[in-house]
Amino acid sequence: MRDLRSYKILHIAIMAYMLAAFAWWAILLNKKTTENYHLKNRILHLDKSYSVQTIQEEYDTQKKMIIGEGLVFGISILLGLYLINRGYQSEIKTNKSLNNFLLSVTHELKTPIASLNLINRTLATKNLTPEKSKSLLDSAYDESQRMESLVDNILTAAQIEHSYTYNYEQVNLSELIANRILKLSKPFATHQIIFDKSSDIRAKVDREAYISIIDNLLSNAAKYSPTESTIKVNISQNDRSTLLQVSDNGIGISDQEKKMVLQKFYRVGNEEVRETKGTGLGLYIVQQIVKAHNGKIKIMDHKPRGTTFEVSIPNR
Repeated sequence: MRDLRSYKILHIAIMAYMLAAFAWWAILLNKKTTENYHLKNRILHLDKSYSVQTIQEEYDTQKKMIIGEGLVFGISILLGLYLINRGYQSEIKTNKSLNNFLLSVTHELKTPIASLNLINRTLATKNLTPEKSKSLLDSAYDESQRMESLVDNILTAAQIEHSYTYNYEQVNLSELIANRILKLSKPFATHQIIFDKSSDIRAKVDREAYISIIDNLLSNAAKYSPTESTIKVNISQNDRSTLLQVSDNGIGISDQEKKMVLQKFYRVGNEEVRETKGTGLGLYIVQQIVKAHNGKIKIMDHKPRGTTFEVSIPNR
């Protein structure tokens, strides 16, 4: 951070010096031009090749050149200052996001690792009943799944930016969503997920990528909704596109933050005191996958409370 501030101060100082030097040059040049104009007027009677009109035209032309070049140079310096400041602010924002990401990953990993260590130590040192051992092994499995989900999101975020190849195929989305909800029923047992599977919606998508969309939207809804609240999932289709909607009854998203929550690593609040889990990658992954499908994602208020994410993918 200190290096960035030094970098900014150095470049601003250089630009300020250039602006001051240019201003001094412009003043001197204008002064010399005016002196030359008055001198020519005094010696007009000695040089018949000049007239009052010619001298005035030359003077006006030189003044215009000075003003024109001055404006161009001045605007260039101001533009440079603006770009430096914008680059500086961008670096600050990126560094802050990366710091938040590292903090969140640390927090996310510490809990399951500590739990697994405690479970392993208990299993190794205690004489437990089969029922108690099974319960601890189930807990260990849940914690390992939690870590796997975290690592998968990090790898997916890296892959979709550089190396992921989409494999588009006809998929029964109604069945796919129902299966994902069933699989996630245990991690999201504190919430009621409502989905009507009576319709049979099919679309040409990348199956694994669409699973990532479902999982991340459901995970986001669960994180920011109170326990025992309802999450509604709906899939529909018209002549042009297939719409997936995930609605929660959580804290909602302000209009200002709606523009930022899809950015990489972005999370609301201070990472050191945050209660919700996550790395700020889930919604970013969703956005990148939707883009690859030439689709759109909308964030809307869910009345009377909460948020609705709508993913629209054109029919192929």
